[in-house]
Amino acid sequence: MRIKRLDLKAFGPFTERTLDFDSKEPGLHIIFGPNEAGKSSSLRSLKALLYGFLERTADNFHHANEQLLVGGILEGAEGRELAFFRRKKRKADLLDLDGNPMDPGTLATFLHGIEPALFASLYGIDHKTLVA
Repeated sequence: MRIKRLDLKAFGPFTERTLDFDSKEPGLHIIFGPNEAGKSSSLRSLKALLYGFLERTADNFHHANEQLLVGGILEGAEGRELAFFRRKKRKADLLDLDGNPMDPGTLATFLHGIEPALFASLYGIDHKTLVA
């Protein structure tokens, strides 16, 4: 799976921001910047997109819980793409591009059984983890 785009529609300090990772070449994306630039918020939004929002989140300081929204585009190994959104809700939190509820199994085929903790340890390395 490749992450082609991350849409920070309403998350943490972000409103209508997009991180574009689409490239024809293979590679590694590293996000860096000064303190308080939103690096950790971006990583949390990616985890929320893939695995759902935490029950209690500190990323609702600009947007109320019911407004929190992230989106993205994933590409599978065979080239198939999945574009979707996720809201902070207990049920029907995955949405297609038209805002209709999406079957969680559709996303699961892109994740290949990678659980949140494994994803964080392999792909979502923050500064604290890197130092350790």
